[in-house]
Amino acid sequence: MTRQTNRGRAAGVVIALTALMPAVALMSATPSFAAGVPCDSTLSPSEIKAVGISCRLAPATVVRVAEDLEVAVPEPGTVATVQLLRTHGSASPSAASVYRAADGQLALRIDGEAALGSTATAGALNRILAKPEPAGATKTQASLLAAAPAWCGSYTQYAFSGGVWVNSTYPWTYNSKSQPASDALQAIQYGFKFITDDSSACGTDWTAATSDYRGSTTRYTWGTRDNGNVVGWAGFDPGILGATYSWVDGSGFRVEVDIAFNNRVTNWFTGLSGTVPSGRYDLISVATHEAGHGFGLAHYTSSSYPVMYPTLGTGVNKRVKRSGDLTGMGVLY
Repeated sequence: MTRQTNRGRAAGVVIALTALMPAVALMSATPSFAAGVPCDSTLSPSEIKAVGISCRLAPATVVRVAEDLEVAVPEPGTVATVQLLRTHGSASPSAASVYRAADGQLALRIDGEAALGSTATAGALNRILAKPEPAGATKTQASLLAAAPAWCGSYTQYAFSGGVWVNSTYPWTYNSKSQPASDALQAIQYGFKFITDDSSACGTDWTAATSDYRGSTTRYTWGTRDNGNVVGWAGFDPGILGATYSWVDGSGFRVEVDIAFNNRVTNWFTGLSGTVPSGRYDLISVATHEAGHGFGLAHYTSSSYPVMYPTLGTGVNKRVKRSGDLTGMGVLY
């Protein structure tokens, strides 16, 4: 859950982890979040580590990783993840995952690194986010073009955030409220098309992943699980282009994904032209990135070539999958 400035968030508990960097070491003993007294104050990282903490998580409890990055604590046995695409130059955390055990204990990962939790809870989080592999599944390397452009990068440049869709299909609806232009949906649909394409200028890697657009909706609940996969617009802090919220069940399957684009960005480019005007953020490129998260791709930070790099600048076209994006989607589905 990112902080949204265009509407109020339901009153609830915030477990503040803003000062958590560098990551807190895993704990052999953990605080109790299953006591009778509700958690009713902001907890610092040192307090969360203290075995003496004893309170009950509220339905609206969120874990605050950074000022503009919050994750709602999920129901027991589930992992909730928030991933942000930031503007170029940002160094703030861009992803966080929270697991809640049956006894209320929490585990946390920030940008893919373990940050909080006992050995048992951290192990459960890692197990759930490991991609389920069908029995007998095999995967061959992507077919890369011999003369692929340098910007294609390497076929090894991909990472997973955890969980896959049952039957390889991501169903979603669209809320047009506060969209910047009438052609915004068309641009977003192109993003979903590009992330599920088998081929690009960088090569070919077959994937069974498909998106299923199911029309418009009035749902408006970013960051809160409500059994609806909604794509739309919300007002985020400056420096955020888009956010993906996902929930993965105990079997490692995606049960809900919401995507929101920042309606406070005033310089979106929603056109289809491959030449993105200078000073404009390309909505198709952002939609391709967020759709990648929707299917289970994580940020890849070791090279800026992939679509899944965690920042994007103005005037940049990153609509089609690079070599690593092709391989990643092929491995996932």
